[in-house]
Amino acid sequence: MGSGIGFAQGPSSKARKAPLQPPTEQRGSPSASSHSRTRAAVTIHWEGVPLREAIERLHLVYDDPVFLDRRVDPSRKVNLGATVTSAASAIAMLAQGQDWSAANLGPLIYLGPRDSAARVHALAKSNAQVVARLRLQDRRLLDRKDSITWPRLTEPRGLVVDLVARTKWQLADSERIPHDVWAAGQLPEMGFAEQLTVLLAGFDLTFELQPRAHVLRIVPISPDGVASTAATTSSSTPSPARRAAARTPTRRGGGTKQVYTLRVQEKPVGAVLRELANKLHWSLEIDEAAIQAAGKSLDQRISFSVESADREQLLDALLTPAGLEYRIEGDRVRVVPSRY
Repeated sequence: MGSGIGFAQGPSSKARKAPLQPPTEQRGSPSASSHSRTRAAVTIHWEGVPLREAIERLHLVYDDPVFLDRRVDPSRKVNLGATVTSAASAIAMLAQGQDWSAANLGPLIYLGPRDSAARVHALAKSNAQVVARLRLQDRRLLDRKDSITWPRLTEPRGLVVDLVARTKWQLADSERIPHDVWAAGQLPEMGFAEQLTVLLAGFDLTFELQPRAHVLRIVPISPDGVASTAATTSSSTPSPARRAAARTPTRRGGGTKQVYTLRVQEKPVGAVLRELANKLHWSLEIDEAAIQAAGKSLDQRISFSVESADREQLLDALLTPAGLEYRIEGDRVRVVPSRY
C-alpha cells in the first residue's frame, strides 16, 4: 500500500518534527532540543491547547515519543498549569478527569482510551513473552529492535504489512485492519511484538503466532484482553459455548477430524496440558524427569491462540513457548523437552 514506512537501527533515528513556534513553557536550564535523558523542570501554563499540539510541545522539550491512539481526539482542548520534569508526568496530569489514560511501554508513552491503556500494557508484555519463547530460528528476526517512522497520510494496514514483512513471517487476516489514514508518526527502538501491539490496539486487534507454519495472524481482542473469537482456559469448568469452541468437528476428504479454537493467556503449561487431555480424552504421558533435567518447568506460564487448528497444531502452539515438544505414539501423546 505504499505506506512509506522507514526503519532504522540505533537511538539516533528520529521522526521529522513539524515546524512549530517556540513553546511558551519556561525551562529551568537546558534548551528545547535537549533529549529525554535531561530532565529539566518545565513550568507549563496551557489553556485551551489542542492535545496534539500539547504533545508536540512536550516532544520538543523532552524528546519523549508519544503514540496517540486513533480513538482519542487530537483536537481536544486541554488545560494544564504545573511544573513537570518529563513528558510522562505532564501527560498523566492531562489525563486526569479525561476518558483516556497513558501507559508506559519501555521508551514509549501510549495514550489511549482509559480501558485500553492497562490492557495494551499487559498485552504487549504477553506478546513479547510469546516471541521470547519461540525457538531461536523462529524468533531471530522478531528479536530485532528498530525504530520506525511513517509520513502523513499513511494507511495503518500498509504499515503493519511492511512491519511484518521484515520478519519473513507470513501475514494472515490483514483485511481485519479497516481503512484509515494517519498523521505522521514514529515508534522508538523497541521490540517487534510491542510495536505491533501498539499499532493494532486502536482497532481492538492483536496478533497470534503459528510457529509451525511461520504465520502471524491478526485477531480481535475483547475488553478483557483476549481474542474475542476464542476461549481462555482456566481451572473452572468451561461453559458449553467454550467447550464447543474448543472442539469443532469438520469433515475433510470424507473423514471427520477434530479442530480446535482456543486462547490461553498467562496460564501454567502443565495445568493447561492436563486440562486439555482430560477434556479431549487424550492419553497423556509427561516425561517430568527429562523436562526438569533440561531446565524446563511445567509451571512456565504461556500465552497462545489458535483457530481451527488440528491436534498437532494445538500441541505445537501450547508446548513450543515453554520449550517442550510432543511425540504421538499411537493413541498416546508424550510430552518431552524440546531438542532445540
